[in-house]
Amino acid sequence: MGKLKLAMIGGFTSVAGFKAVGVDSYPVASPQEGPVVWNALPLEKYAVVMITEPVYEVLLEQVPDFPAIEDLPVVITVPAVSGSSGLGKAGVRKRVEKALGSVIEG
Repeated sequence: MGKLKLAMIGGFTSVAGFKAVGVDSYPVASPQEGPVVWNALPLEKYAVVMITEPVYEVLLEQVPDFPAIEDLPVVITVPAVSGSSGLGKAGVRKRVEKALGSVIEG
């Protein structure tokens, strides 16, 4: 297996900065394009895929078994340029609770 990379899926403004630093960027005109991009993504190339919250929300609704937690790539939800909806924080909290069996406040 070769060196794994980072990818970013989100609106044009959100992914632009990541592309500048060498992250494979997949801009979408609207969050509804997220499933098309996700299904075409060569997942075996990536260790981490960052997805903006609006796109992530559509993927949760429309892609069965998204995100796969057991295998690579690790999916990280990031706020869009327009701001955070809290979806990413809630997802991390849920995974920590599942792993530890309790919630860590802070």
